[in-house]
Amino acid sequence: MLAVAGGIWWYSVSQRAIREQDLAAALTIWDAPVGPASPYGKTFLTQDTKQQAALKAFSDVLAKHSGSREGFIAQYYLGTIKAQKSDTKGAESDLRLVADSGSEVSPLAKIALAQLYSGEKKTAEAQGLLRSLVNSPTDLVSKAQAQILLAQLDQSANPKESKAVLQSIDKSDRERPAVTRAADALSGQLAAK
Repeated sequence: MLAVAGGIWWYSVSQRAIREQDLAAALTIWDAPVGPASPYGKTFLTQDTKQQAALKAFSDVLAKHSGSREGFIAQYYLGTIKAQKSDTKGAESDLRLVADSGSEVSPLAKIALAQLYSGEKKTAEAQGLLRSLVNSPTDLVSKAQAQILLAQLDQSANPKESKAVLQSIDKSDRERPAVTRAADALSGQLAAK
C-alpha cells in the first residue's frame, strides 16, 4: 500500500513539473523582446510574429493541461493576447472561463474582463466584476486595489460614486504607499472635474 501511495505521489509531482515546464516555455516566448536578432536569447522581428508564436504556445499548454493551474494561466494569457489583437469575442470567452474557474488567476481574469467590458461600454458588467473583487479580495487583488479600479471605471460617468468608493478604502490600506498614491491621484482627477 505504501508503494502505491509513493507511486501516486511521484506521478503527481512529475506531472506538475511537466506542466510548469510547458508553461515556462510559453512564458519565455511571451517575454521575448521584439527587435533584431540577439545572441542573448530569442527575439521576434515584429509584435505580430511574437503574438502569433505566443498564441500557439499558450494554446498548446491549454490543450495539454486544461483544468490545471497552468492551463488556467495559459488561458488567461490567450485572452489578453486576443484582446490586444482586437478579438473581443475570443478574449471574452477565454477570460470568462478563467474568471469563473475559481482558480488563483481568476481575479486577474476578472480585471482583464472588466477592462474589456469597459472598452465595449458594458459598464454594468465591468462594475459587477470589480465589485465581486471588492467583496471577495484575494492575495493577487486586494480590496483596495479593486476599489481603486472601480473608482477609475466610475470617474467619468459617476464622479460622486467614484469619490464614495475612494473614501470607503480602509484606513489601514491607505497607509500603504501604493494605495495612497493611486487613491490621491484619482482623487485629484475627480477634484478637477
